[in-house]
Amino acid sequence: MVQDINREIPSLNNIKLKKIKLKMDLNMLDSILAFIYKDSVLRTRKSLSNTYKLFNILDYSVYDKDEESKSRIWVIKKSLEAKLIQGMDNDIAVKMYCKEDPDSTALTDAVVDGIEKLKLSHDEIKFLIKAIDDRLEYGYTITLKETYQEILDKIDDGDFKTYKSVSEDLYDIASSVINLKRNTNSLTSDMTFSLRDEYFENVVSDAVEKLKDKNRVFITGIKMLNTFLSPGYQSKRLYTFLAFPGGGKSQMLLKAALDIKKYNTEVTAKDPRKIPTVLIITMENDIDETVERIFNMRVSSDDIRNYTTKQVIRKLKENGEMTLTDKNPIDIVIKYYPNRSIDTNDLYGIIKDLYDDGSEVIALILDYMKRIRPSERGDNEKEELKNITNELKTLAKKLDIPVITAQQLNRTAASVVDAAIQNKKEDVTRLVGRDGIAGSWEIRESKEFLEFRNCV
Repeated sequence: MVQDINREIPSLNNIKLKKIKLKMDLNMLDSILAFIYKDSVLRTRKSLSNTYKLFNILDYSVYDKDEESKSRIWVIKKSLEAKLIQGMDNDIAVKMYCKEDPDSTALTDAVVDGIEKLKLSHDEIKFLIKAIDDRLEYGYTITLKETYQEILDKIDDGDFKTYKSVSEDLYDIASSVINLKRNTNSLTSDMTFSLRDEYFENVVSDAVEKLKDKNRVFITGIKMLNTFLSPGYQSKRLYTFLAFPGGGKSQMLLKAALDIKKYNTEVTAKDPRKIPTVLIITMENDIDETVERIFNMRVSSDDIRNYTTKQVIRKLKENGEMTLTDKNPIDIVIKYYPNRSIDTNDLYGIIKDLYDDGSEVIALILDYMKRIRPSERGDNEKEELKNITNELKTLAKKLDIPVITAQQLNRTAASVVDAAIQNKKEDVTRLVGRDGIAGSWEIRESKEFLEFRNCV
C-alpha cells in the first residue's frame, strides 16, 4: 500500500533565501580581484554590482577548511562594499579601507598587497563578466538540485498516493523555477530603467558614463553640422544624408570619415590592443577614385596625376595627416564591393574579420544605402529600403557605433527645390517630404531627418 505523506515543496521565497553552494577556485577568485581593481571600460558599476550580488548569495560553508579562498572572498566583498556602498573611486583608498577594517588579518592584508601583481586581459575580463552573470542568473539551479532529487526519489519509491499528487508537485516546483528565473535577474540589460534601488543607480551611472564617453561621440569639421547633431555623430545611431543624383553624397561620406580621424584624436579602442578604425564600405567608387578624392580633399585640388607616387605618399602623410601616430591613432579602412554584391548581414562578418586582424571599428560609413542588399528581402524597392534602414539601425545598436550612409532624392524633390529657388525661398530643403526620396523611402519625420534635410 502506498504511504500517505505530507508533501513539502519549498516556496519561492525559501528558494531565493537559500544560499548557493558554489565553490570557486583560487584562479577564479584572483581573476575577480584583478577585475575589481583593473582600469577597463568593461568595469562598469553594473558589472561590479553583479559581482557583489553574486558574492552575497553564496554559501561560504564550502570554504570552511580553505583559508586562502576565504581571505580572497573577504577582500572581494570588502572592496566591492567600498566602491558600491561607500562610493570610493580611488583604488588606493579602497585598499586602505580593506586593511584598516577591524576584521582584517595578516592573510587578507597579504591578498590586498598582492593585487597589483594580478594580470587580466581584455578578453579575459569579457569572459569573467559572462561567467559571473551566468552564475548570478542561473545559480538557483544548484539550490534546486536537492529538491528535484527528493521528488524524483519519491516517485521511484512509490511514495505518492496518486499520480495527481505527483503532477501537482512537479507543477509546483516547475512554477518555482520559472518565477525564480524571472526574479533573479542579473543587471545586464541596458533596456531596463526603474526607480528601484537595484536598477536605478546602476542604470543611471552607466548611462551618464556612456554619454560622457568621448569614444561614443564624433565631432565633424562643420560647426553648423555639429550644432544640428548635438554635438556630433553618436554611437548606436543611423545617420542618412539625402542628396540629389550627383549632389556629392560620396564626398560627404568620405569627409565624415576624414573628419572623425582629424577632429577626434582622443578616441581609443575599447580593447587597448586594437587600432580604432573608421570603416568605409563603398559600392560606387573604387579604391583608385577614393584615393584621388582624399588627395583633393586633404592635400590639393591639383590633379594627382601631376605628382610622382613618392610625392603623393609624402603629401598625404604630411599635408593630409594620413598617418597613424600616438597623437592621432585612428585608422581609415576602405573596402570596395560591387553594387548589390553584399547584404547587411555581411557587414558583421567584415567588421569581425577586421577585429581579428587588430582593428576595432568605431564608426561604419556606407556609400550608399541603395547599393547594399537587405538580409530580409522585400517585395519592392520601398520595402527593401525600409528593411535596409532597420537592419543598419540594429547593427549600430548591437555594435555600439554610429552608422553613416546616404540616400538619393528623386525628381519630385528636385522639382520642389527648383521651384523654391526660383521663388527665392530660404531653407528650401525643408520643403522636401517623404515622396521626395528615391523609391518613396518609408521614413518618419524624425529629428535626424529634419536635421539632415538641412544639410543637403
